[in-house]
Amino acid sequence: MAAKLQIKPQDCSPLGKLILQHMEEHNISMNELAKQAGITQPGLRAACFKRTNPTDTTLKKLSKVLGKHPLELYTLAYEGRIEDLQDESSDSYLDSVIGELFETARELGLVPPKSRPPKLNIRRALKELGFSSDEPG
Repeated sequence: MAAKLQIKPQDCSPLGKLILQHMEEHNISMNELAKQAGITQPGLRAACFKRTNPTDTTLKKLSKVLGKHPLELYTLAYEGRIEDLQDESSDSYLDSVIGELFETARELGLVPPKSRPPKLNIRRALKELGFSSDEPG
């Protein structure tokens, strides 16, 4: 039987919430899930929290155990960061998003485009991934 969780969902990133949900659904402890994924328990615990940087390797290993694509887990890990950026219309917000996207691409072994995509295309791509503003419409 799995031990009572010491991590609270409100302290977790969307990735952490998925991890906690998987543990609960499969009635396994964090130690057991870490062993299944081939990562350390402290590494798994750290991946659960908001504002952490799970490595590409950690996400790939977790993806196999959780039955998700690594890119989906990466999106979940960084979703909170994008939501935390307050002023969506500012250039600094979009510059931050573009920087995160290029970093994600590098970590996933993807070659970035020769020129920087227009900010409108980045905004459209984020909306296609399911991101939205708090404003109606």
